[in-house]
Amino acid sequence: MPKLNANNAILILFVLLSLFLAGCKTRKPVENTALVMESMEMFSSSPSVVQPRTSLSGNLRLTINIDGKPLSAKGTLRIKEECGVQIGMTALGLVEVASLEFLPENLRIIYKLGKEYTEIPYSDLSFLQQTGIDYRLLESVLMNRAFSPDGRPFVQAMNEMSYAVEGDCITATTRETKGIVYKFYLDKATGELVQSEGLHAGGGKVVCSYSDFRTVDGVTFPHTILLSIYGVGSDVSLQFALERVDMDDFKFTPRRISSSYGKLNAQQILKSLGNM
Repeated sequence: MPKLNANNAILILFVLLSLFLAGCKTRKPVENTALVMESMEMFSSSPSVVQPRTSLSGNLRLTINIDGKPLSAKGTLRIKEECGVQIGMTALGLVEVASLEFLPENLRIIYKLGKEYTEIPYSDLSFLQQTGIDYRLLESVLMNRAFSPDGRPFVQAMNEMSYAVEGDCITATTRETKGIVYKFYLDKATGELVQSEGLHAGGGKVVCSYSDFRTVDGVTFPHTILLSIYGVGSDVSLQFALERVDMDDFKFTPRRISSSYGKLNAQQILKSLGNM
């Protein structure tokens, strides 16, 4: 597997952004009252619903596969609820060469070796507006949280969801919101959220799978997160392999951008994303 070098570091960051821009249709499952009650009870007691997960930091091995061509890199992941998601990427596992920041107001890409950066308001990303994906949903996916697409706490929306048994999982499917249906898979034996899906009526599907659950500060959390995107041209998967995960609170500070850095043209970046 080729290692990430300075020249393709920013490519991985761009593809990471694109992972959250799609979703696909699903049929509504048949259900009964007993199943609904059992499912709601399991979801309401699941760690992904009831355990507080407000901060996360850790080391990261990132593996991205684009049409069968893998790239691998080491880096860091830092998440602070309602503050931001930071993904730092290093060359040879030593020096950070690029970072991607999802902040509540905008997206920032900083390419240190090229001394370049860009800031893109979410309102300028038409594909995000069309899919209804925003910062809050991204944060929830990476924190292994079940969520309601309308912003309400998950437990408040459970009465409006449909439920089914699929293999070893109980699933909860939301109502369609802005053309998207979200589906959550709960392991019946452990109560852990093992998969989340975004299914878009216009075609395409994003799947986030969770595995290698370990206890961190009394909270169970997956140490392997696999994001896969289908039906939008290129086949893309992105795996986060986490180590030394810490859920202690910390002060979140956006990356400082040197005055010597040049600002990239956001439209050129979006065009590059569209051509991947």
